[in-house]
Parts: sequence; C-alpha cells; structure tokens
Amino acid sequence: MRSQMTRLVQKSVGVFACAFVSLTLSVGCSAPLSSGANSQTTVKYRAASKDAVAAATDTSVAAATGDVAVSEGGVGTLKGRVEFVGDFAPLAPLFVKGGAAKDPSVCGAEAIPNESILVKDGGLSNVFIYLDKIPKGAVVPPAGDPVLFDQKVCIFTPHAMVMRVRQAVKVLNADGAAHNTHTYPKKNSAFNSVVQPNDRGGVDLVYGQAEKEPFQVGCDIHSWMTAYHLPLDHPFAAVSAADGTFEIKDLPAGKHEFKVWHEAGKMVEKALVVEIKPGDNNEVSIKVPASKLGK
Repeated sequence: MRSQMTRLVQKSVGVFACAFVSLTLSVGCSAPLSSGANSQTTVKYRAASKDAVAAATDTSVAAATGDVAVSEGGVGTLKGRVEFVGDFAPLAPLFVKGGAAKDPSVCGAEAIPNESILVKDGGLSNVFIYLDKIPKGAVVPPAGDPVLFDQKVCIFTPHAMVMRVRQAVKVLNADGAAHNTHTYPKKNSAFNSVVQPNDRGGVDLVYGQAEKEPFQVGCDIHSWMTAYHLPLDHPFAAVSAADGTFEIKDLPAGKHEFKVWHEAGKMVEKALVVEIKPGDNNEVSIKVPASKLGK
C-alpha cells in the first residue's frame, strides 16, 4: 500500500513539474496535457532591460504598500468653481504703501494686502479642494520637480499651495531683508529657517508625511506674513484660482468625497460627494456662504 502511494505521489509530482516547465520555458513533455483548462500553454520569454526591471519592482513595492493601484474603470477630470455667496466688500490692506511695521524700506515698497478672504467676480480664491487619502483604483505618479515658495515684498507667494510628500519645496527670498520662514504642521516636523536676503537658490523644505488639513506658515521676523501648506501623498487636490476656478485631473471613475477648506472658515465642506465619469465631467459649483467665513 505504501509503495503504491509513493508511486502515485511521484507521478503527480512529475506531471506538475512537466506542466510548470512547459508553461515557463515553452518545452514539450512526453505526455501532453489534455485540452481545456489544463491545455499546454506556450509562453514566449524575453529578457527585460534593467530599467524595465527597476520600474516593475518599484511599481510592485508601491502596490504592496498601497501607494499605487491600477485604474481599471478609466479616469476623469473634475473642473469647478468655488463661489462666495453673500455681500462682500474688499478687505483693507494690512499696511498701506510705505507703512510696513518692519523693514519699511523693503516691505513698504507696496501695500500689503489682506489675503484672508479674496473674492473676484463672485469666485473665492485660496480654497483647498482635496481627497484626504488615495482613492481605490488611483494611479499615483512620482512627486515630480521641486515647487517654488517665494517671499516678495514681505508677502508669501503663493498664499496657498499643495505639495506632494517628499517633494522638495524651494523656499526663496526676493527681498533685500532676511525672512525666518516657520511652518506649523501637526504631523510633520516644523520647518524654522532663516532665508537670507535675495536668496534665489532657496532653502529646501520637504514634508515626510501627509497632513489631514492645511496648516499655517509664518515669518518670525514679519508677523503679518501668512500662507498655508497642504502636503499629500497623492496628486488629487487643487487650490482655487483668483476667480475661484479649479481643476483636478486623472481621478479614477466613481464616487469621491472631497474636503473643502478655507483659512477663514476651516473645513467648510467635510464630504463633498462627486461622481467622476471617464473623460470630462460637468463643472461643479461649490457655494460657500459668507456666514461660513465669519462674514
């Protein structure tokens, strides 16, 4: 009985080995497999280049860690506009021209605007529209080239910006006075660095973790300077332009819940549900009442 079992196991192993060799190396066996699900398959093998192997390895590792997923249902573009609802009177500048409280010869070259609420033709600018996590089916590209964060006439430019985790942010200085740029994140370590006058090479700032909400950036030398940063581990985010418009590309088809955040009202929408179809989609109008911004 034992010898029969041994022969049966050996025979099964032999068939499995033969099938494995046939599938992998395209060589024949003395006993061909039957047709149907077990039919013999011919696989052509071509050696991959080093670059292809590296790319495949990177993608596999990223997929295993949840950083990359393959989009199967197509991708679409979300376009829209953030609208201020209510009466709005432009805010008075923080300082008139020549009236800056610190370094007036540099910071007073122009009026210092109050950028906490900016409305143009009914559109609300500096609004963050974003997904707080990588959506299922998303293809996440590399972080890309460094982005620029400048200081001109003692004003941060841009006032609100999104960057990727591990993407370099070049902190520049176009002024003839030093700035001490200071970030106030919740998850990342604070960046607190002097940027010398007229430093166009910049100081590198890199965020290592994604944040749930935008956070404030200031200057310890010029207290009125304010900006907002939002590092994310994906590219599905935008900041509304001067007229309130925004665009987010390559979203996986399906329903998504976006967060809408503005410095004056913080999280004005916690779960804005939008269904994305492959290709272009109808423009979305996001209405923000004045009351949500303290007006």
